[in-house]
Amino acid sequence: MSVNWAAEALQQQRSKIRWLWIPVALLTGLGLALVKFNAGWSVLVLGLATLWAVLGTIGYSTLEGLNMTGSGLMGYGPDYRTVGLFSYYSNRKTLLANVATYVVLLAVGIVFPGRVDDPVLGSMLLGALQFAVAGLPLEFANLFVARRWGDSPPMRKALALWLPAVAVALLAHVLLMDALTYWHPTLIFPANWWAGPAMTFGYLFLMIALHHSALRWQRRLAQANQRADEADTGRRLAEAQLAVLQAQIEPHFLYNTLATVQYLLKGEPGAADFLLTQLIRYLRLAMPSMRQFSSTLGREFELTDAYLQIARLRMGGRLSVDLDLATALEGVEFPPLVLQTLVENAIKHGIEPKTGPVRIRVYAQRGDAELRVCVQDDGVGLGGAATQGGGTGLQNIRERLQGIYGERARLSIAGLPQGGVLASVTLPINPDRDL
Repeated sequence: MSVNWAAEALQQQRSKIRWLWIPVALLTGLGLALVKFNAGWSVLVLGLATLWAVLGTIGYSTLEGLNMTGSGLMGYGPDYRTVGLFSYYSNRKTLLANVATYVVLLAVGIVFPGRVDDPVLGSMLLGALQFAVAGLPLEFANLFVARRWGDSPPMRKALALWLPAVAVALLAHVLLMDALTYWHPTLIFPANWWAGPAMTFGYLFLMIALHHSALRWQRRLAQANQRADEADTGRRLAEAQLAVLQAQIEPHFLYNTLATVQYLLKGEPGAADFLLTQLIRYLRLAMPSMRQFSSTLGREFELTDAYLQIARLRMGGRLSVDLDLATALEGVEFPPLVLQTLVENAIKHGIEPKTGPVRIRVYAQRGDAELRVCVQDDGVGLGGAATQGGGTGLQNIRERLQGIYGERARLSIAGLPQGGVLASVTLPINPDRDL
């Protein structure tokens, strides 16, 4: 699977501008404008702008860092997008580390603020307690979601628990601030009152962004896996069809050729010797790849030439054969028996029913990103044969090409104005690999 990382990075930058820098700029401008009217409100708005910038920077930095390297510490593995955000709560070690973190925050926020002489430092230490109170309801909600719906819960189900958790966190913040105002009134500043809600909503927005990113990547990976499974199924089907086709063609071709040799031995030993030479040549080329499911264009042309030489002799020499393959195309990958099936179909339905001299031409042409292999005959044309057959061979080719190449390959059969038929197979090629 290939992903457009440049487009993803651009989308991330646009999201950062929209949700981080634009709100910070607006709040900063508003705070500066309020300096002339109310200094208290000005400090409050500027502080909110600073907090938004800090939380947003932490959130986006975390997101970008996970996108690039993953985080084994947080339980996401090599790439959290392949697992899911909530795998963090399914891992025993990371869950214990999370519990230990909140225990430390609670201990720092409860024990140390009253033991320092500096009220400002004490107020900052209370921030650890406020963060624990702001985050614990969301942590419990995440744990419940992970246990109930696994690593990839729908966003609506996560929000259904996140939003009540936010309400609980805000209520806990109010109760905490009332208690702290009573027990430690000297440590409470105006910033402490809005720090808790800011932490709660900041954590909520970070969770939403991370989970949204995880779900988006999981959908892409699921689609890529589905396409890979479909391609693998198609390839297996093509291989099974090839095995059936080999079982049908090889005995049929071998028996007919040996019967012709037996007939020629009675009156034309020279022709029988030539026919046996071509049969040996064909089998020498075909036997090594009989159990393989890929071949090259050069090998398929050699097999086709041996096949046509045998057919030419069986038809009394009235068949003219023309094979044209550029040397540069000999190593191009090509599915086995496709070309021979087209040639056999041309001989059976076009060449043999026609009396007198006949001709068959096999050639290959290369385009910018595709290969075209053609079989052209001057036989009776489409619909001219007395027995038409069921078209099984051509249908088999179409299904095999579909299974291997998908919609990028095609088989076409067309009648020619001067008579005869042109059958062509068009395949995609990779110039760097095939040529």
